[in-house]
Amino acid sequence: MQGNQLDPKESLGFLTWKVSRIAANDLAARFAAAGIGVTVEQWRALIPLYKCDGMTQGRLCEIMTQEKTGVSRLVAGLEKRGLVRRRCGENDRRVKRLFITEAGRALIDSTMDLVHAGREALVEGVAPEDLAVCKRVLWQILLPVFKKECGCNLEE
Repeated sequence: MQGNQLDPKESLGFLTWKVSRIAANDLAARFAAAGIGVTVEQWRALIPLYKCDGMTQGRLCEIMTQEKTGVSRLVAGLEKRGLVRRRCGENDRRVKRLFITEAGRALIDSTMDLVHAGREALVEGVAPEDLAVCKRVLWQILLPVFKKECGCNLEE
């Protein structure tokens, strides 16, 4: 086995996972310090609904790349806190459509300064042009997933 196959600097999977964990842990600490009563996972589940209200729970699973049972628990917690409403589909009652409530929208709006501060801290010391290239390449990888089966614009 070649040594560079185990080099974390050469592993896109490791690099993206580690940066994601660092960002999530930082955001969780910021939420806790500010008394925000949701987890980072729950907050991340609200973002697609904020942008594309009424999507199916199955579509949210795809966007979050998580299993149905995990997303169902997340949504149940959000519903219990009054941040999301679930409705059965009109043609198929097994289909659950998700709607963010005004309280959910207010939560997202009120946490954006914390989120932006965390993002700025995360990339401190990275040249803006390098960060732009990084974002552009990662978005090229992610875009097909977000376009699949969704009629809303998640790029905004």
